[in-house]
Order: sequence, then C-alpha cells, then structure tokens
Amino acid sequence: MSMRPNLVRAVLLAACALTACDSGGNAAPPTLGTAPPTVSMPPTTTAPPPTTTAASTAPASLPPGTVELSPDGPWRRVDSAPGITQPGLTYELMEGLWVWLPTVEDLPNGINWVLNEEDLPVIEAYLQARLVFFRATKVDPINLEDPGWASWYSDAGEAYTAVLTPRQARHEVFDLAEGVVLRPLVLGEGRSEQSAIVLDCMLDGSVWRLPDGSVGEGSIPGIVENGLGALMSVTDDAWKVDGVSSEPEACR
Repeated sequence: MSMRPNLVRAVLLAACALTACDSGGNAAPPTLGTAPPTVSMPPTTTAPPPTTTAASTAPASLPPGTVELSPDGPWRRVDSAPGITQPGLTYELMEGLWVWLPTVEDLPNGINWVLNEEDLPVIEAYLQARLVFFRATKVDPINLEDPGWASWYSDAGEAYTAVLTPRQARHEVFDLAEGVVLRPLVLGEGRSEQSAIVLDCMLDGSVWRLPDGSVGEGSIPGIVENGLGALMSVTDDAWKVDGVSSEPEACR
C-alpha cells in the first residue's frame, strides 16, 4: 500500500494530537469501538467464523526465507483467523485476538508490503502495544496500571488514560466475542531508522459492554473493517507507539 505525502502528513499530525502535543482537546485517542464504524467488511469476508477458538490444525509449512515473528513473543502461530483467506502468517495474541501478516506481494489485491527483517521490530512493538490495550480493557476495572503501558507507549499510556478512565468508572469492558484480526503494515513514506508509520485495517468484531451486557457508548455490534494509524519511534533504544488515531485510509 502506498500513501500520498499529504496523507502521510495527516497521519503524523493525527498521531501527534493523540499524544497531547497540542492543547486543543484532541489528546485522547479514539480507541477501538468508541466510534461507529463506517466501512463494512467486503462481501468475501462478511460471513463471521463459527467461533473465536484458535485453529486446531498445525500451521502450514512456510517457504524458505520467510520472516516470522520472534518465537519468544506473546503470540502463537496458528493456521487461520476469522475472515482471512489469503496466504500469510497468522498468530493468536490472546483469546479472540489475532494478527495476519502478508508474506507474498499481491499487487492486484493491494498487497505491496510483506513482513521483512527491517520492519520486524516495528511490527512486534506495535503488536505488543495493541496487546496491552486489549489485555487491559478486558477486565473490570480497566487496568490502567498494566506495566505494558510504560513498556510499549512513549507516553506510558497517558493519552489512553483520558478516554479509558470514564469507561473504567462505568465498569465497561472490551468484548472480543466476535474476534479482532489485526492486519498491520509499515509504510515506506516517513520510514527511517528512528521513526515509522503503521497502518492497520483490522477486521473488528469488538464492542464495549456495560455490566448489564448492553453495548457501551459509541459501539456497534458486528464485524467491520476499522482503520488505524500508529506513529512509532525509537525511545530509550526500543520501538514504542507515540500515538494511535483512526485512519480510514488504512482500509483503502
């Protein structure tokens, strides 16, 4: 996937706003499920999977030279994930949460980035950061003290605290009942040894839920494509997330 320079700038500015770099009231990230999605899943993937249970069959063998996620990370390679029909690497990060990473370019279908050694630490840091969010929000009360916030977010999760605290007060939890599949890629534009932009067109079947089981504010049940943009940089000799913003272009 490629992006026009002005669009790259928009992602940078959005991520900047989400890390409280201005005082204009945009310092709280629109986290997953907080806004009604506007893009429906393509017809080829609208049928949801029967369950969110991890695949029971062994993952297929990979071609020589395929770059994989580190074997000691908080992920487990599986054979499939909800809504994924294309070849690539699929991992389960936790119950109801997967990531799919392309390993073969498919230009007619818009895949012109594949997992590679240079971008591997960026992708792994992004996944670690997203896992913190999903792990911290699945419990009541939301765990704003999870040590992962400091490990994988440059602001130690302060921007997320602003939007998660009200949900914490309402005893909301993030429900992954229909599953979430992350599909991140690293942009060529804006990429350097110290910074990168990750786009992620998630297959998102998550909602916020109140204690009585009703859907939380801004959430809509169902599986949709949900685009995110994340600004990444090297902080304290490690890749971390500087900001996360809603980015519809990630799904175009």
